[in-house]
Amino acid sequence: MVASTEASDHVHPSSTSSPHDRYHYPFAAAPDIIRSNQKDVYFQGVLLEQLSTILRKLYGARFVHNYTSEARTFTELLYLGLTTFVGNRTLGEEYCDIIQTESPTLSLPSIHRRAGYILSTVLLPYILTKLLPTFRNRIRLKLESNLRRLSRPQKDGQPTSKRTSHRLQTYLRSNLPTLPAPSPFYALSLSTFYFTGSYYHLSKRLFGLRYIFTKRLAPSDQRVGYEVLGVLLVLQMAVQAWLHLHSTLQHGPASLANAGSAAGGSAVIDGGVEVGLDSRTLSENVLLEGPTRL
Repeated sequence: MVASTEASDHVHPSSTSSPHDRYHYPFAAAPDIIRSNQKDVYFQGVLLEQLSTILRKLYGARFVHNYTSEARTFTELLYLGLTTFVGNRTLGEEYCDIIQTESPTLSLPSIHRRAGYILSTVLLPYILTKLLPTFRNRIRLKLESNLRRLSRPQKDGQPTSKRTSHRLQTYLRSNLPTLPAPSPFYALSLSTFYFTGSYYHLSKRLFGLRYIFTKRLAPSDQRVGYEVLGVLLVLQMAVQAWLHLHSTLQHGPASLANAGSAAGGSAVIDGGVEVGLDSRTLSENVLLEGPTRL
């Protein structure tokens, strides 16, 4: 009885099984994980549409428009709360025959890991979208105040534009829309996922949650990956980093500031994440594991 209880928390048979019947299920491949996420996004969209319909009938279309982000966050919490939090698989995980486990032990995730994953993948992006604009605005005001002070004539006679502090703060002000954004971390995590096939969401990497494929595979079955996409994403990030560095060194922070103000500074991409208009065009729906997911 004890042996069967311990085996129920793992994805492979217990030690009482014969060697010929023992089978260790492989980790899920990248296509299975992405397909599962796409299914979950679809069902969350269905819930959001139904909730929007109810709110529109009760409070009107203006209310639905003003609280779209809150409604989306609520539907994601509801969906993951009724599936992942209580220990069940999501509809996408059932469709792709994968199950979530703790990476070190291959046991079913504890409730603390499940709750931490849900909070970090749903609430944290929502909080960031609400706090980052105010945070950027305060930093911008502080930088502008410091730059006005540094622009005054100096006793040492050194031009203001040549001073290290002035150049650094000018650079920070011109790149403020992109510096606090979490999108670069999403892209780095996604490129790692394409190479390794593990931790599609950044939150799953933080909490050590991996997927197991629950179907038996024949020795001739091949599990394909997305290594080519990983190479392309790394090349894209490298080119953009080089272009940014080259533009900064060649034209200086002042030119970047003028260009940024002419372009409008920043924009909000899918999922509500604010990025610079000259930054990469990958949206959060592609980067993370899911829309608005870390």
